[in-house]
Amino acid sequence: MKKTSLLVFVLLITSMLHAQIPNAGFESWTSMGTYDLPDQWGNMNTATAASTVFTTLKGTPGSAGSCFLKLTTKDVSGVVTPGMVVSGQLNTTTWKPKSGFQYGLRAETLKGKFQFMGYNSDSATISAWLTKWNTSLNRRDTVASLVKKTSGMVHVWTAMTFPFVYRNTENPDTAVVMISSSSISPKKNSFIWVDELLLDGLVTAVQAQEPVEQVKVFPMPANKEVSLAFMSTANFHAQLLILDNAGKTLSRSEVEVQPGENSFKTDLNKLHTAPGLYFIQLQSTAGVLTRKFITE
Repeated sequence: MKKTSLLVFVLLITSMLHAQIPNAGFESWTSMGTYDLPDQWGNMNTATAASTVFTTLKGTPGSAGSCFLKLTTKDVSGVVTPGMVVSGQLNTTTWKPKSGFQYGLRAETLKGKFQFMGYNSDSATISAWLTKWNTSLNRRDTVASLVKKTSGMVHVWTAMTFPFVYRNTENPDTAVVMISSSSISPKKNSFIWVDELLLDGLVTAVQAQEPVEQVKVFPMPANKEVSLAFMSTANFHAQLLILDNAGKTLSRSEVEVQPGENSFKTDLNKLHTAPGLYFIQLQSTAGVLTRKFITE
């Protein structure tokens, strides 16, 4: 019985992680009659439909599952146009993202599977941004970003792992993933195929002026409550948060950290958490400490 429960939790966690990026495996498409649109991904097909040229296509079968994404640079009424998708909305005039999706974790990497070929020194481009709305300056700030350009060609499904570069210790509220079959100077017939995207890992930060060591989260799996315990050599004020797997804050409380052993408990019964993966987080002026836990 315990082995079965553990297997169920592992499968549930894997499914939830992949769901962080909407339609991350490109299994869901909407037929427009003469062409298909990948659900929850902005692309160029609606703009090029009048020319009956489509740079975004559904490929089958996928690296995993039934479908994958095919992006190809094509000539659209005399304009060489890359195949592009954005995990949100795409401005089909400027070829830039207009929006992303809600995401509140400090992901370490963007992972997935791909195949690609660039013609005449062209290269496919994979980009991603984690951002946060700045209420003081009324603007969106970049928390972390990545840009990867391919080289050469790969004609078998190959794993990709691209790390984010962080600019600050903030938690984001939005993520954007953008993929293009070409670089700045698009060349006809360049292509990239993509499947099984995933925002993976966690980047945490607690700076030296607030040293925290011997961090433990218990019990594991959690049921009625979960505790964060650690050793500190300083006293400071912090906030204790519980986040779901998409980064949504479920609870927030004020805590006072004292030198020596600390342990802070959260009552999960009040949060009505379903079985699955969650995060417990300690935030202070110096940084953010995040740990995973699962509930049963």
